[in-house]
Amino acid sequence: MDFFEALKRRGFIPGQQRVGGGLQTFSARPNRFLTYWVHVYDDGTALFTWEFAVTDYLLEHGMQLGSGEALNTFLFPVQDERGAQDPAWLAHAIELAEARLREVNLAGDEA
Repeated sequence: MDFFEALKRRGFIPGQQRVGGGLQTFSARPNRFLTYWVHVYDDGTALFTWEFAVTDYLLEHGMQLGSGEALNTFLFPVQDERGAQDPAWLAHAIELAEARLREVNLAGDEA
């Protein structure tokens, strides 16, 4: 399976394509708060990142962030993943993101 087939199988859909810029973007929404983004470059590399609509998530659970502004505040990784356009790399990047998100425990020992 090639990289684009792997994207499709994981629910990614094409987004913007920069004309002459050698960049395509794809997005997938595993749930209504989380969006995965993959930027595909002409040089054979790809960048994986994600955003989590933390304000919407907290509001749904009866909490607010800051002053409770209706503006959507997103949670992002500090560092994006960059690698080859390879299905195994994509699977690993998604696993890392999911592991990081599972680590969030607001009532845990470190809270």
